[in-house]
Amino acid sequence: MNLYNILTTVQDTLYATIIFIALIYSCLIIFLRRFRHRNNIFILNLCISVIFTGIYFIAYFYVIYFNISPPLCIFFHYAFNVASMEIGFAFLAFTIHRFCSIIYHTKPFFKTKRWVAICIISQWIGQFVISLPFVFAQQNEVFS
Repeated sequence: MNLYNILTTVQDTLYATIIFIALIYSCLIIFLRRFRHRNNIFILNLCISVIFTGIYFIAYFYVIYFNISPPLCIFFHYAFNVASMEIGFAFLAFTIHRFCSIIYHTKPFFKTKRWVAICIISQWIGQFVISLPFVFAQQNEVFS
């Protein structure tokens, strides 16, 4: 076994372990009612981000060695940009939630699950929109 195969095995093992731990943690939050607190919902969002990022990078490193078509290549570059900022944006959404709930502690809106949903949904929409220019730049390079 050469060094490349060993490193690939270690990489896959680490990704699988991280995905497994995030999956267990997210299942605890989903299935145990006492863990459904506002802050734990953000941790669930972070776990989902970790799971999607790990799955994407496992798929990416296996598909990159195949000769893929240009539209699929554009999709993989778009998904790469989304996956690379997904975890950071999940932390940013939690930070904005904590900031607003501390600064505006007298406002009951910032203590509701509706506010949590707004933060998380805006985080996901934001990361998909911010990655769109990469698609159009890649599309112009591939098809010109």
